[in-house]
Amino acid sequence: MIKQNLEWERTRFISSMIYNVNCSKKSQMIPPDKLFSLPQDVYLERDKAKSTPEEFQAFRDRVSKMKFEDID
Repeated sequence: MIKQNLEWERTRFISSMIYNVNCSKKSQMIPPDKLFSLPQDVYLERDKAKSTPEEFQAFRDRVSKMKFEDID
């Protein structure tokens, strides 16, 4: 069942790509989940921030402290 759901997600994604390529305006483009619904769509978390601004700043601080060395 999981494989079948993934196949349907792939079909929906490819269909939305074909549709979006043929749009003349960006406002006409649609995301895959708006093309047609699937049973697993109830688990999508849309319009929810993935992190808070404080978490993002902490991540930036942590990355800026790292020393990146060239790997040759």
